Amino acid sequence: MTRESIADEQFIVYPVTVNYGLSLAEMIEVGKYDWVNDSITAKHFPFTGEGMAELEVQLVHFKRRIESDDAIKKMDGMGLRPLALSELLAFGAKFPEVQREFPIIALGSVWRRRYGSRYVPVLWEYDRERDLDLGWFEGRWLGFYRFAAVRK
Repeated sequence: MTRESIADEQFIVYPVTVNYGLSLAEMIEVGKYDWVNDSITAKHFPFTGEGMAELEVQLVHFKRRIESDDAIKKMDGMGLRPLALSELLAFGAKFPEVQREFPIIALGSVWRRRYGSRYVPVLWEYDRERDLDLGWFEGRWLGFYRFAAVRK
């Protein structure tokens, strides 16, 4: 891991390899999560990609409550794009203990439920278990959350 300065703040850079040859179920299995939200399925979160990709993941910390759209705009202004679910799963598999420190959101994969609510994947710890859950896109994220991103 290395440190990099963006917009007068320092972020840790986490090197991650994404294997797009794995299915969603296989990616979840590799991550060894203690609990996975039943709505995280290939139907709700389809992804594309081939082969392997090397990424440098950054966890952006806004240190205040922020809405998803605002977080995406601010990351865009920093030259970053939010992580997709497949990339978040690769991060969680390689750095399993980070989600015990704070919740990590991937705003790059959004699932819209039948009645319109949108949800995004979140890695976090609950009751000492590593969870892969969903967070409400329309809500305001608390100031301790981190947003997983990579350079565009």
